[in-house]
Amino acid sequence: MIAAANFQQWVMGVADRLRSLPFYLVAFLLHLLFVLLFGSYEVTHVGGATAVAVFTAPSPQQLDANRPPPPPPPPPSEQRNAKLTTATGRAASASMITVAGGAPAAFYTRPVADANPTALRQTDRGPGDVKVKLSTDSLSSGANLAGVKLQRVLARAHNFVRAGTGVTGTGKATRAQFQCYWAVYQHGDWNCNPASLSNLTLQVSRWSKDRIRQKIQPTPIVVSSKDLFTIKPPFIFVTGHKNFTFTDEEIENLRQYLHAGGAIWADNSLPGRRSRFDMAFRREMKRVLTDKDFEFLPEVHPVMYSWFTLRALPVGMNFYREPIEVIRLLADEIAVIYTLNAYGDLWESALDDNDRIDRQLYRTGPRSGYYKWGPHFGSYYTATHYRNVNDESVLTTYKLGINIVVHLLNRYENRLRSMGLKPE
Repeated sequence: MIAAANFQQWVMGVADRLRSLPFYLVAFLLHLLFVLLFGSYEVTHVGGATAVAVFTAPSPQQLDANRPPPPPPPPPSEQRNAKLTTATGRAASASMITVAGGAPAAFYTRPVADANPTALRQTDRGPGDVKVKLSTDSLSSGANLAGVKLQRVLARAHNFVRAGTGVTGTGKATRAQFQCYWAVYQHGDWNCNPASLSNLTLQVSRWSKDRIRQKIQPTPIVVSSKDLFTIKPPFIFVTGHKNFTFTDEEIENLRQYLHAGGAIWADNSLPGRRSRFDMAFRREMKRVLTDKDFEFLPEVHPVMYSWFTLRALPVGMNFYREPIEVIRLLADEIAVIYTLNAYGDLWESALDDNDRIDRQLYRTGPRSGYYKWGPHFGSYYTATHYRNVNDESVLTTYKLGINIVVHLLNRYENRLRSMGLKPE
């Protein structure tokens, strides 16, 4: 009887616990939900910095109790200046302008870190140098020193060109007075088209209404002499038919001349690639600028619209239409421009006042005057060797000629103006 009574009492206790099981189950689930929702947060006292803070791994600064607290952050304007200064320093070190070959020390510039923008107006200026107005933004505390150095290189090169031309303005507002020069080099026929430059300079003067004045008869300039640096021609014209090799003096002078700001305009009088002149000129320019290569000039380049707007490259002698090639040097501007289509052959025929081939007899004399009727027009060769000497082909090549002249005259000033600087 006693055992039965104890068993009955145990059964009644289990029943009581089972009746209270939903309460405990609900309580357990509520605790579990509370832990899941708020287990990663801590609640701080009222008036603290935050009411709820996320638990994260402690930083090294937090672990060091003896370290002083960090200084307060600077104002937003100072933060922007600091970021600009840091980025400018990196850009300056990455974009320093390098020059190839053995240019004289006067043409090298100091490292960007040593450039003093405030002293730029007082240094590297001769009696006839160009004064460049620097904007106040470029001289601020956050100035881009690489940009200042670029301005300095462009101003020096512009000074060189201006010293030999007095050039001012750009585009159809260009004004200049200079002599056009044949490049006299060893082992080549540098004057194979004796009337071409004379006719071109005459046409440039006529189209510009004498704002760009040149002596009608170009002057030979010996590349191995120092005349390149005393006369300071804006460009020299190189042409020929033959294979040739520059002398060591010619190589060094051309290298220094290009680094000073001058330019070479070469016209292949044997149109097309892999002719004797073409292979020789490419080989010799690699000796002059050892770390530079030719690149194609796109037909949207400013050369194509510096005076006349040309929508396509003119066709040269015998319908050759090879693209213009260039070598870039100072501030990525053109230092060598190479036309492969024998445009000089077409310039042997002069234009009349109506911009058509002048079919009158040409003037004669020992290096005096200019051709009215070139040797590539009207002869028995026309039907075979010179197949496209006509009014249209000659006119369009003259238009390209004045475009190249104008661009070589004011390419540095164009860059300075694009940077917001105006040479006086």
